[in-house]
Amino acid sequence: MASGRSASSSSFRSGAPPSSQGQHASPVYSTWTPTSAAISALTSESSVGPNSPLGPLDLGPPGYFATIKLYERTANETTVYLGPWELVESAPRRIVWQCSYQGETLEHFLPSTELFPHTLHAQHRRFGDPRELELYLGFIEPHRVRYVTRDGVVCDDYVDIQYEITTVDASIQLQSQIRTRELIDWFDVDVVWSDQHRRTDAYGNVRGLGTIQRMKLWKDRYSSCHYLTFYANHRRRWKEFLVEGFDREFRQRDDRHRRLQLSTRTDTRRDSTSGSSGHSHDRRFSASSIFGSRRSSTASHVNGGSSVASSSLGGHEIRFLGIQFSRSGNSSQSANDDFLRFITQWEIAHTAESQFEANYTTSSALTNQPVPYMNGGYVNGELSQLPSPEMMGLAPVAEPMDGETP
Repeated sequence: MASGRSASSSSFRSGAPPSSQGQHASPVYSTWTPTSAAISALTSESSVGPNSPLGPLDLGPPGYFATIKLYERTANETTVYLGPWELVESAPRRIVWQCSYQGETLEHFLPSTELFPHTLHAQHRRFGDPRELELYLGFIEPHRVRYVTRDGVVCDDYVDIQYEITTVDASIQLQSQIRTRELIDWFDVDVVWSDQHRRTDAYGNVRGLGTIQRMKLWKDRYSSCHYLTFYANHRRRWKEFLVEGFDREFRQRDDRHRRLQLSTRTDTRRDSTSGSSGHSHDRRFSASSIFGSRRSSTASHVNGGSSVASSSLGGHEIRFLGIQFSRSGNSSQSANDDFLRFITQWEIAHTAESQFEANYTTSSALTNQPVPYMNGGYVNGELSQLPSPEMMGLAPVAEPMDGETP
């Protein structure tokens, strides 16, 4: 019985399943005896010594949140296990990671420009869960990293950032903190195009703004503003659009080909054109437009000839934005259907913004109001004090002398 178990386990260790020829009984029965093939495999394996000792299997320390590789694909490649992190908002803005080993700290310095975390399309892992692509978080441009151990500074250089995070929830939290916006959802798209960037080029090739990208929906923390972002790989720049700048109703909807066209609002287009021509038009101001104005489109980073920038948020210079969504690996699960999820999130975003909207006076109607004074107020632009107690018929109260009871 003991010899039978040894033969079975040795055959699995040799890399091939045990042969079933000549074995008409299960190994669990006491009447089972090993065949000659199993005996010869055991004899040959015991006679030959180990080829080479296996290297240590690095499973990482317990409780780490993410890993990052420094100097990847070089002789100095190092894997750093990262523990809890803290986002330091003071200049320079950076992420401070407490590494899993004592005396180690990694600082990831964030650029002052508009920052977009980047995750890959589910096509890069066709047979896996699309959500798991959020575990591999990177950035298009290199960032400065400072890695310090007990022996001193190991790395202080600009490197390509690629985090491998342990949980999807931790990835969502980190992305939201980096962008100071809540990550609501993401959608895999085949192609994104507009009236200025056609879906196909002159030769019939699918081009548009970007292809095989992951579009993300964000929500501002201080208002109900929602934003759509994606990497326009054919333009080598990031694109960001304010959801309020589009009509709630779709311009076109094709369920068969999983396509949508978002039409920009007419007043938004009129404002963008009037701003360039020098004419002003009165329009309804909303809280979304006020809070959205703090995000500018001046973010630009040049690296190796490729620029990373964000488009204008308020006044869209396009008439429509077309999106063709990718087909999920398991189309029977509606929860994984990006096309249907986008429609649901689109309705939720517009409903939230319509509930938050409020009418504000235009900037031309605003006047410089005097600042109120604690002890009085302003009358005709001059400070007006409150009347004295004598004028109001009140007897003044004398201050008590030293030693007297008030």
